[in-house]
Amino acid sequence: MQIEVSHLVKEYKRKRDPGSMVKALASMFHPDYERFRAVDDINFQIAKGEAVGYVGPNGSGKSTTIKMLSGVLTPTEGQVLVNGMEPTKARMKVNKKMGVVFGNRSVLWWDVPVMESYRLLQTLYEIPEERFRQNLEEFTELMEMERLLGTPERQLSLGQKIKCNIAAAFLHDPEIVFLDEPTIGLDSESKYRIRKFIKQMNEERKTTFIVTSHDFQDIESLCHRIILINHGKLVVDDHIENVRKNFDRRKQIRLELERNPWKGVTEFEMPGVRILHSQESELVLEFNTEEYESMSIMNRVAEKSRILDVSINGQDIESIIRDIVKKDNGQTG
Repeated sequence: MQIEVSHLVKEYKRKRDPGSMVKALASMFHPDYERFRAVDDINFQIAKGEAVGYVGPNGSGKSTTIKMLSGVLTPTEGQVLVNGMEPTKARMKVNKKMGVVFGNRSVLWWDVPVMESYRLLQTLYEIPEERFRQNLEEFTELMEMERLLGTPERQLSLGQKIKCNIAAAFLHDPEIVFLDEPTIGLDSESKYRIRKFIKQMNEERKTTFIVTSHDFQDIESLCHRIILINHGKLVVDDHIENVRKNFDRRKQIRLELERNPWKGVTEFEMPGVRILHSQESELVLEFNTEEYESMSIMNRVAEKSRILDVSINGQDIESIIRDIVKKDNGQTG
């Protein structure tokens, strides 16, 4: 395995909330601390060439995990191995095989042409000249960057900056790339080009990807596997299609009717079946597949109106993940 994470724990010491003004004043002289587990006994393995979506709510421990994988943070307990090495003990060796893309941060120098930033990275990573030129030519063509190489980063648009940063992350032929919000704030055309480039690197070079993003279109288009953490604990680790199959509990049924008796009605007569949309000849219902079969709902509708057309859709992966997190938090609805 290229990445092995075993019983990984990261704890921080933080001041306990005093709860009152008197205690807050007292804590200035005698502060009371508590241990907070940002990552709590996580285990997973990632093979070479996998594309994994590492997802979870804000504050769930995603960034802390990535920092331990790259050697920035030392685990409190447990072990991380990247290519058989512990990142904190062999950080230079490990990081020479890694690339990082932050959608809201840059590895380029602000006031020099992009090409000069690339030359500095070539020196930093000791990239042979021939390989540097091969990669640069390929990436420039794939992402249409020819006109950008002579421009300082400060003069680039957001989409252009992200393109140039993604190319920078691949110049040294990394085996593993961390992608943090790689398409944040981009238009649909820019997102398409960047996702296409990343998929091509994964398929042709067998580059391993770990993607953290709140845009689940990134996860669906780039990843085959999802690791979900919540409150620092691993909740789901499975192939994305298995997650759909095992957790897709809600479906929508869209019906075209000869006439719609539920027009202007807010509740359907079957408990738990929600009316999402109701117009002159169209009715959209949502139901839980553990409670009803679609045929029973269609039969009920057919008792009151002739059905002209019907379509049934499951949840998208973002809705499924949201439901899993709610359930893990003990919430309903």
